[in-house]
Amino acid sequence: MSWILVLLFSALSFSQGILLEKGTRKPLKDVSVFLLPAKLKAVTDPKGAFGFESVPEGQCTIIINLSGYNKYERNLKCADAVKQTVYLEKKFYTGFETTVTGKVNKRDDQAQSLTQEEFIKAPGSFGGDPVRAAQNLPGVASQGGSAQIIVQGASPDDTGYVVNGHRVPLVFHFGGLSSVIIPEAVERVDLLPSGYGPEYSRAIGGIIGLTTKAPKDDRIHGMAYVDLLNAGGLIEGPIDDKSSFLVAGRYSYIGQVLKAVAEENDDFELTAAPTYYDFTSMYKRKINDKNDFKTTLIASKDELELVVNKPINDDPSLRGDFYNRTEFFRIIPQLTTQLDGRHRMDNSIALGRDNLLVNVAGKYLDINSTVISQRSELVSEWKPTYKTYVGLDNQWSDTKVGLNLPAQNNIGGVGTPFSVGEERKFETQVAQTQLGAYLRQEIKTSEDSKWTYLPNLRVDHFTVNTETHLQPRFQLRYQWDPTLLLRGSWGKYVQSPQPQESSSDYGNRKVRSPYAFHYTTGFTKDFRQGTNQGFEFTNNYFYKELKDLVYPDIKKRYANSGTGTIYGAEIQTKYRKNEWSGQLVYTYLKSTRHIPGFGTRPSETDQNHNLNLIGAYNKERWTFSARFRFVTGLPYTPVNGSTYDSDNDVYIPNAGRIYSQRFDAFNQLDIRIDRKYIFETWILTAYVDIQNIMNQANSQNIQYSYDYTESDKVRGLPILPTFGVKGEF
Repeated sequence: MSWILVLLFSALSFSQGILLEKGTRKPLKDVSVFLLPAKLKAVTDPKGAFGFESVPEGQCTIIINLSGYNKYERNLKCADAVKQTVYLEKKFYTGFETTVTGKVNKRDDQAQSLTQEEFIKAPGSFGGDPVRAAQNLPGVASQGGSAQIIVQGASPDDTGYVVNGHRVPLVFHFGGLSSVIIPEAVERVDLLPSGYGPEYSRAIGGIIGLTTKAPKDDRIHGMAYVDLLNAGGLIEGPIDDKSSFLVAGRYSYIGQVLKAVAEENDDFELTAAPTYYDFTSMYKRKINDKNDFKTTLIASKDELELVVNKPINDDPSLRGDFYNRTEFFRIIPQLTTQLDGRHRMDNSIALGRDNLLVNVAGKYLDINSTVISQRSELVSEWKPTYKTYVGLDNQWSDTKVGLNLPAQNNIGGVGTPFSVGEERKFETQVAQTQLGAYLRQEIKTSEDSKWTYLPNLRVDHFTVNTETHLQPRFQLRYQWDPTLLLRGSWGKYVQSPQPQESSSDYGNRKVRSPYAFHYTTGFTKDFRQGTNQGFEFTNNYFYKELKDLVYPDIKKRYANSGTGTIYGAEIQTKYRKNEWSGQLVYTYLKSTRHIPGFGTRPSETDQNHNLNLIGAYNKERWTFSARFRFVTGLPYTPVNGSTYDSDNDVYIPNAGRIYSQRFDAFNQLDIRIDRKYIFETWILTAYVDIQNIMNQANSQNIQYSYDYTESDKVRGLPILPTFGVKGEF
């Protein structure tokens, strides 16, 4: 009986409180809590709980003084002081309150990765968008208002896009304003430019990849925002002690905004007006000690119409139906199995559909695909000096194509009028298989060796042209000291022809797969001396040989008649000093193509200079950030008059020297201001984001009058301010 009384007395005399970070409700562990004048001290546990024994009566002062947080001091009754939930306020709430655990698993030295913590605070990223933030990386450019991305001067069709390792048709919505997944659902974005490893293929330019995060499992979290261009929200949290979920969605009404602007502005002549939405959901479950399961659903839809308020020269053909819709979805279940201490197996599949509809004044292209892809990888650490990655990367697709488009020979980007080309109208169904297998090896001669050798191999088979390609790749790294890494790589890269190029109805079934050889070298130097203050410097050099490029051909429709070269250098400097941070990112490159009959010319993506200057300043609840971007204008082919075709009653353009002129250089200044309001259990952020604050009329295309006697350059988005609020709990 006596031991029961002892336990009861202890429970009555022991009081417990909880210490949480204000706004985020994150438990603060290992924090000292003092109770005066009783001279009592407690230390919080991993859940933020703290307690005192033998609390006296009367008035007490509870004191918490933690580095990086405002001092907490409050007088109240002793009994109340130790039973309350204490919300400790941070001195700085920089960026959005996102917790990222662990470091990026950067197995590939050529990869450049941004974690959620980095891209969600990046200036010029339009609210923390991961793909827009990736455009701040060396060698990355966008093609005007397109959803396609240019990597190191390659064609946009030479860039591959993946989500959780599986190919998707795009990662950018129309207009390049945001990625197809809401930023808070993305763990990291990866750029794999020249010389990347064997895990990926089918992209001779490079790879842009998104990896979705694991849903949080500590409590229910939520986020919602609304601004002038779009609105979205996310909720995530635990289902039980082994599983968690995430659901997120977003809708953009920027098209309606631009239409309203066009109606009020006579000078607003031609602008792409996109509308899009995306949806993401995730489920994660810890099956047992060895197996983890995660499934991801992503869905995206874009619609694009051209706002034509004042057609050039009142050409009636510009009043037709200009419509483009792109939509897709993927369901991606993933199973990770820790076989033993040395071996791990990753398996995943992706099931989905892609749809593309382009309608230009009654002429159309309608593509519907059912897609299944599969990836498996066995990671084995045989000993500290030898590690292997053996994997499969396969994809099957069944595509139905409806087409009513005339054949056009548009080398140089100048196409003939629709009514002149040979009419091609058909429906067809095509099944295609792409099989891939790879071996990655990491070899060191000894555990303390500074050299690491990576002899890698990739094999791809394409049923569309019954070709099998062996692709050796080699990477080398030398860790000069803990602050200096030297690296180099060489490899072969192959991609299958585009569907229209290999189509028996529209193209040439005998067209071969284009391929490239990549050569890279570079280094990274960290001057921070073990702190997060100071400089980091990266310098890379690259060279690419492009072979068997596919171009239109009069006799064969398409032929492997082109070659090309791309070479350049990249510099990236990062600096951080207390509240200040900044980056200078610069790429110089030359991208040329040799086309039979036209000689060697700049490619359509030859942007010699690409400069990004990025800066941010954080002051208590305020964040000020800006990005200035300067990019050499894209080349274009001029039109030197026209010839009248009386049979078809149209004017046929006379193309000048292909890609002999350039648009004016692209330059744009973006600024963003965030102000946080911290409440006990949630955070409110008000923000102003202004894209192109100088209202630069950056030219992206040329629109000609019907007889080609007049022309006008089509500009990109004008100054685009948006005001919004975001709440998080």
